[in-house]
Amino acid sequence: MFKEEDFEKKISLKFIQTLNRHLPKKRKTLKELLLEDRPSIESLDGSTHFFDKKELEKLASIVPEWEHNRLRLPIYLEMSSGMERGTIKISGRLECRVISIILHEGEAEKVAEERDAMTIYYPHLMNLRRELSSTTQFMFTV
Repeated sequence: MFKEEDFEKKISLKFIQTLNRHLPKKRKTLKELLLEDRPSIESLDGSTHFFDKKELEKLASIVPEWEHNRLRLPIYLEMSSGMERGTIKISGRLECRVISIILHEGEAEKVAEERDAMTIYYPHLMNLRRELSSTTQFMFTV
């Protein structure tokens, strides 16, 4: 029997998959990318995404060397239909710390507590993307 509700869910999921085809098949660590001559990853759609070496070096200056193998790139900027308009979610303790430091212009002492997820708003997004355009990517969820 045809259920309109199931059909709508399937269509929504297919739409989200299409929107996310630019995401990597597999993310790489900061450590791996720093060792590459032309740091890059392969996307789900088969294209190649290149990382700006200067951005990687900036991240390396923020993240202690012993954590370079823990920071997986790109950092996802999650946009969800279930979230308030104009909000972006970042997940991961190390990722949140990095984003907080970037948004506070490198002043690590202004970064309050460690957290596993954070929400930023559109004005912050503009600053963040200006600083980390190749090392962050949008991810869409329902």
